[in-house]
Amino acid sequence: MADRVDWSFLASTQRPRVHIWPGSASALVDAAPAEQGRMLRWLRGDHMRTRQGLMDEWAAAAQFPPHFGGTWDSLRDSLSDLPEGGAFLILEADQLLQDALPEDGITLMAVLADAAEDLAPQPFHLVLQVEPARRGDLVEGLRALKVAFRDL
Repeated sequence: MADRVDWSFLASTQRPRVHIWPGSASALVDAAPAEQGRMLRWLRGDHMRTRQGLMDEWAAAAQFPPHFGGTWDSLRDSLSDLPEGGAFLILEADQLLQDALPEDGITLMAVLADAAEDLAPQPFHLVLQVEPARRGDLVEGLRALKVAFRDL
């Protein structure tokens, strides 16, 4: 799989902005491009099972300023202020918001879509790593949220 991935999409502003890596976390780490000229930000899905965990993990990975408020609005604003755009690789993405309210997933996707629009013409992409056995659950969740995605 790693040999077939063309990572140039990370520099693109084209949709879809959500990409599924159906493989192991270690395979994604090994395959991720170090020389793309873009900062890759790694997030751990098992640390983002709750809304507060998501806010803390995203703030650390993206190095948000100390005044980051941990709200949906402040997440959108902080992501929108990234001068180089964003390439976020989320390991164990099937864990994302598993212990949160269902509407938190809807709100997260709306916030990410707003941030991506605000960042234009800078690129904004999410790579969601999931073990192949759990891919179906992740895909079902993305479809329920009406999120366009592609497999890598």
